Amino acid sequence: MTNKKQFNYSQMLRPDLKAHIFSDALRGNVEKLHGLCSPKTKFCAVIKANAYGHGMAEIVSILKDSDVDFFAVASVYEAAYIAPLIENQDVLIFEPINLHMNLHQLQICENKGFHCVISSIEAAKYANDILKGSSSKLKLHVNIESGMGRIGIEAENAMELISLIDSSENLELKGVYTHFATADEDDLSFAYAQLDKFTAFLESNGLCSRDDIIIHAANSAATMKLPSSHFDMVRCGIAMYGYYSRPQVFPPVQLQPVMRLEAPIVQIKTIPKGRSVSYGRSFITERETKSAIVSFGYSDGYFRAYANKSTVRINDFFAPIMGRVCMDQFMVDVTDLPQVAVGDMAVIIDNQHNSPASAYSLAQIADTICYEILICVHEHVQRVIH
Repeated sequence: MTNKKQFNYSQMLRPDLKAHIFSDALRGNVEKLHGLCSPKTKFCAVIKANAYGHGMAEIVSILKDSDVDFFAVASVYEAAYIAPLIENQDVLIFEPINLHMNLHQLQICENKGFHCVISSIEAAKYANDILKGSSSKLKLHVNIESGMGRIGIEAENAMELISLIDSSENLELKGVYTHFATADEDDLSFAYAQLDKFTAFLESNGLCSRDDIIIHAANSAATMKLPSSHFDMVRCGIAMYGYYSRPQVFPPVQLQPVMRLEAPIVQIKTIPKGRSVSYGRSFITERETKSAIVSFGYSDGYFRAYANKSTVRINDFFAPIMGRVCMDQFMVDVTDLPQVAVGDMAVIIDNQHNSPASAYSLAQIADTICYEILICVHEHVQRVIH
């Protein structure tokens, strides 16, 4: 039998496609957000979804020596991936402990000391039974349903869950938290109602006086807009990467985008007047047109919805997309741009908020939010730390 060479997935990286990650911008955003809080307030850096498209390993490497107390991820698998990369921080897993988890997954969480979310009594009993006889305890944060309508246990049932954890041999209560549904909206009335419900639960059950648990509620928006929600820790995701949920005329904090995404021009050609460009003939040239073909497409994270609508920056000039975005290429009109050459880099996501090629601009074109624009940058794009 012949030995097959093990496939090296790092070979899938495209070094010609570059997501530049700016360390100073990232650290500066964290410092500004943390500066809104009491000095005693812990900071949780949310790095799920490949750090919102910025590269999980790269973001951890930048922040592991910063004033960050927790890294938050979506799953056990993400937690296991970053565990060897961190030094002094704890890891919080948002996916709740559930009846689908097997012994191996729970043992990883227990042995690595990961902090896990729990939101049901049945799941707590299951975890305690399956880990029976273990030498350590599974660290749990109880998620209180205050109005998000996602995971979370109703307040009237939560103390039964907390009491069960406190009395269990293999479980340990490490936190109690909730999550806001509308803290990023202009109307904060529902966010305040959630905060009031959560605070009332904490106070009526004496949880505020417990110094062995972390109480947390604030996401990025609440960190900036609801100081009374900071409690013991804030959890920042999108703001850490330099964005608000949507563009702000008067932002509460000046944030700097952390990533600039670039791809190379691989061909320049002249297209006669009246010629169609790309699939479906949705663009017809109205003049003799110089076209630059950029090696990037919807397989790399550049949406087909951008056809004939978006722009890219080449040097200090902006060029419009011509025709439909292809799977791994798109075309731009560079007729009026000076000195464009094969090998020049097209800036696909700019790191300036007011740029026509910003994540905000692209989100508006695609009728979505900047989160989706960022997280869709494919993992095969080379992340370059500056």
